[in-house]
Amino acid sequence: MSTKNNGRPDIRSMEAFAAVVRYGSMTAAAQKLSVSQPAVTRMVRDLEARVGFALFERNGPKISPTEKGIKFFEESQRVMANLSQLTERAHAIRDERIAAIDIVATPTMSAGLVGPVLSRVSDVLPDFVHVETTTSERVLHALRQRTADLGFSAYPGDHDQLKCLARFESLVVAVVKKGSRLDGDGPIPLSIFNTERLATICNGYGIRDAINRAFEKQKIKPSSEIATNSSLSAAMAARAGLGVALCDPVTALGVPIDGVSIRPLSAKISYAWGLFANDDNPLKDRLNLLVDACTAESEKIVQNVNRLCK
Repeated sequence: MSTKNNGRPDIRSMEAFAAVVRYGSMTAAAQKLSVSQPAVTRMVRDLEARVGFALFERNGPKISPTEKGIKFFEESQRVMANLSQLTERAHAIRDERIAAIDIVATPTMSAGLVGPVLSRVSDVLPDFVHVETTTSERVLHALRQRTADLGFSAYPGDHDQLKCLARFESLVVAVVKKGSRLDGDGPIPLSIFNTERLATICNGYGIRDAINRAFEKQKIKPSSEIATNSSLSAAMAARAGLGVALCDPVTALGVPIDGVSIRPLSAKISYAWGLFANDDNPLKDRLNLLVDACTAESEKIVQNVNRLCK
């Protein structure tokens, strides 16, 4: 197969490709799309020829996406989501109204902050609100490429070309199983991880860098660890009694989890987050309301952490 991009993929072929990924076979995809199985096979092969790489690994009747196929699927879903909004956007232009708000948010912000913020401004929201949960790098990229209107993210080191509408800062906290021996009143020292399992974000994230520095400063090496790309997963590990989770305050205070207690740490580990936009934003007349809503919800989290630390 050629490694060159041989043309622009057509929508029908992308729909067939997505259906095969979702339903696991050409036959199942054909049934969902109400077309013949040979037609799906033909569209997928045509798409592979156009993009210039194999989308699936084939082993007889079995089929599975290649690594590039998975990446292409993720990108294609963004494109298809935008295409699906075109009709509504056209009607909005005709009626001189805002068609939609496109929001990008990290998993932390999406779980703990976006919903409450939008709830505060529900009366002025357009009919369609699209929220994409993605990495902090993609949040910034989407805003720079103007494929999103607003971004919620941990505060990045580099946000050139973007406007920071609001910035907040608080502290990393511990999440422990309710009723466990660590479910007390005082702050939890990092030294407990000499014997307790640590559950937290894996390396490569800004919050983990700050946690690692705190451990290094106190010359502590955790005895065992559960590393994840989601603070919520770390908190759920603590709920299951698998260890003590170190979590950002947005997850710990913004996502109600039964069966856990939130405890302050004796070490002060900072965590900052913000609301971002690009300069040419269609929501200019509503930005102040959104900023006020984000500020109110974020300050509530900050105040709750401050109360824990007293």
